[in-house]
Amino acid sequence: MKSHNHTLLDWILSSSPDRIQEAGILANSFSDHCLVYCMRKIKALKSPPKVITTRSFKKFILKSFLSDLKQLPWYRLNLIPDLDCAVEYFQSELLQVWNSHAPLRNVRVKGTHLTWVTADFTLIYQLRDSLWSNFKSTGSMNDHYEYRKCRNECTKQTKMAKTHYFNENINNNISNPKNFWRTISNIQAPPVHSQPAAVKVNNQTLQHPLDVANAFNDYFVRCATTLIAKLGNDMQSERPHAGQAPPTVQSPCTRQEFSFRPVPVSVVTKLLRKQKMKYQSGPDQIPAMLLKISAPAIENPVATLINESLATGYIPKLWKTARVVPIHKSGDSTLVSNYRPISLLPVVSKILDKCVYTQLRDYYQYWNYLTPDQSGFRPNHSTTTALLKVCNDIQAGMEQENLTGAIFLDFAKAFDTVDHGILLEKLKNSGIGDRTLTWFQSYVSDQSQYVSISGSSSLPLPVTCGVPQGSILGPLLFTIFINDLPNVCKASTVHMYADDTVIYTSKPNLPQLEAVLQEQFTEVEKWIKHNKLFLNTDKTVTMLFGTAPKLHKLQNPHLCVGTKSNGTLTTVTYLKYLGMWLDPNLSFGP
Repeated sequence: MKSHNHTLLDWILSSSPDRIQEAGILANSFSDHCLVYCMRKIKALKSPPKVITTRSFKKFILKSFLSDLKQLPWYRLNLIPDLDCAVEYFQSELLQVWNSHAPLRNVRVKGTHLTWVTADFTLIYQLRDSLWSNFKSTGSMNDHYEYRKCRNECTKQTKMAKTHYFNENINNNISNPKNFWRTISNIQAPPVHSQPAAVKVNNQTLQHPLDVANAFNDYFVRCATTLIAKLGNDMQSERPHAGQAPPTVQSPCTRQEFSFRPVPVSVVTKLLRKQKMKYQSGPDQIPAMLLKISAPAIENPVATLINESLATGYIPKLWKTARVVPIHKSGDSTLVSNYRPISLLPVVSKILDKCVYTQLRDYYQYWNYLTPDQSGFRPNHSTTTALLKVCNDIQAGMEQENLTGAIFLDFAKAFDTVDHGILLEKLKNSGIGDRTLTWFQSYVSDQSQYVSISGSSSLPLPVTCGVPQGSILGPLLFTIFINDLPNVCKASTVHMYADDTVIYTSKPNLPQLEAVLQEQFTEVEKWIKHNKLFLNTDKTVTMLFGTAPKLHKLQNPHLCVGTKSNGTLTTVTYLKYLGMWLDPNLSFGP
């Protein structure tokens, strides 16, 4: 401070003087206001390491593990009258032995090893880092040049090694489609499935994991119930008795009644051993890997639980609770509407699902009950068979110089809005006996789900409609639910892949075509309303097909199909159907 100045303007205060490396004043001959400075020791911040909980298999011996499992008193399962308690006992005993042989521990996750980076790269990487350190200490431009030359060589060698690695893998797996496409997927950047740190709900940002989990669970459950509420008033006016099934367009079954057969232990053993190791555990924390390696020791108790469920017509509550994982689709990652739910059910419940699915599928196949107009979730059927069917029919219309009009239906949350009362009525009409129907009623009722975010789990919420997501039996149940839709279209063809439905017909001129499609669409709208599904008319579109000369003769090559709300369906000239782009001439060109 100058002798003639009585003010002190600049201060540097520190509560940790031991961290001050140097301090002083830089004199300035042009001003009395000198620069006050200090140099403080700063410790470089390091991000905390990623820690995950995993199992230690250092002392795991499979023979010893199976021996301990076999010595458990599994006979007690037959003495427990309540199936819920029996399942709880099974899970507790299995996990106790599992934890003793493969205890949980926290480990730090290191960086992902790049497969194409071999030990030969170690020396060149070390040289690069050494040259960088040398440049930082000398500041010489010659040293910087040497560093850049080595760095560029490292980058070049790494890219060449990566290219060689993937080329070799692709060439070696040309005849193995599964490994081939796995290699192609690895070339692309892997999708990021990190859990959201915060979400916005009603203009409020939620950051605590428990609040985020509750927000997701509430949204996922409300998606279906909100759609059903929109239809509620109309349904009440037309169907005053709640829960009453609509008039079915499929006659009640007169064939042999379906009932469950006991599941042999050998079948359970086969299903346990076929479990894929990559399957995650559900709410019970029992992974597929545990069931797979434990098969010789737990085949009998699992078979006991499954057969008890089939005999009593009851599904344990623990097997009807799903853990939901939100997966980001696109857009703003803070909006819950930009996520889709992935439901994880207990793996043991999927063993039961598979047993029921096999018996029910065989029954429907034997009696040829399922419509041939469905390509989804059926053996020897796929999106390819659906595309071939639709495209071949359209092509046949072109060869007869006809126009073909198609309506591509878009159901909103079709799997999630299935009405349980209507589903059970359709199961009964398909030949399911009353005693077996009790099991299906237990299967779809009292379902619940919760969302887990960063170790915090939301409150479980009841799922009052829809087929169980993430289950093996759910898709077949939906197929049965929608099985009678083609019956209402007497003058047109319907083809479905799950809920992706197209209605089409061919006529020599546009007025006839529009008249038939309008009549058919009106009947379909009635069926949708009676079955309490929701049609998204904004995404339901029409498309006109024909040869180029035939379409060129039309003054207005568009279809006019009205909706019950006095709207008109949008006509498109290009459409992506089951992964393939369709154009009016089926040219499949660019």
